[in-house]
Amino acid sequence: MSQQTEEGEGGAVYGVRPATPDDLDWIARLEIEAYTAEHAVARAKLDEWFCANPCGFSVLTMGGGRVGHVTLLPLRPALLDGFALGTIREQEIDGASLYTPAERELVRNLHVESIIILPPKGRSAPPLKALVCLGRNFIPLIARVCEPQNLEDVYALGASGPGESFLRKLGFTLVTNARDTTDPRGLYVTKFSALEAKIHGLYLRRVRNTEAYT
Repeated sequence: MSQQTEEGEGGAVYGVRPATPDDLDWIARLEIEAYTAEHAVARAKLDEWFCANPCGFSVLTMGGGRVGHVTLLPLRPALLDGFALGTIREQEIDGASLYTPAERELVRNLHVESIIILPPKGRSAPPLKALVCLGRNFIPLIARVCEPQNLEDVYALGASGPGESFLRKLGFTLVTNARDTTDPRGLYVTKFSALEAKIHGLYLRRVRNTEAYT
């Protein structure tokens, strides 16, 4: 993975690297803090997914320390109908439902299981430079899991009000909110081509705004 870095406050550098098995405990704790224990993916499930395809697990760093993570799941077609209808919950996606690294050319659909960026101490929002770093690394992150030119749809659950608002800003539309009562989060979807164009446009706009003040 060719990592693109972004300098943050105080000269700290943001970057993205592949996750390792040693990161999974930390990712599990991060999800519990962000989504609550009820909706966070079980630690054993993270292991199952990682063993099936570790390429979708990435860690956002600042000055070498962990400050966030991204998990992308390459879904097999047999799973999609049930997932969209809510008859298969996120926790019920098993390792066999994911394409393996050797099958990356077959991947047509990705599920964004989680994107979490820790805000700096004393702040409530993630640093802008961290978001810019993810924008710069968007295609490399996707390319670790599949061939971007083969990708069709990208799915994501709205885990919170701000999360759903962010998904809509990126062009995601609601597939269904008729979820199981134990998982009332709405499932969203967008075409990968549209998402790529949206993120590229937002990134270029941010770069232009930054250059205007330097």
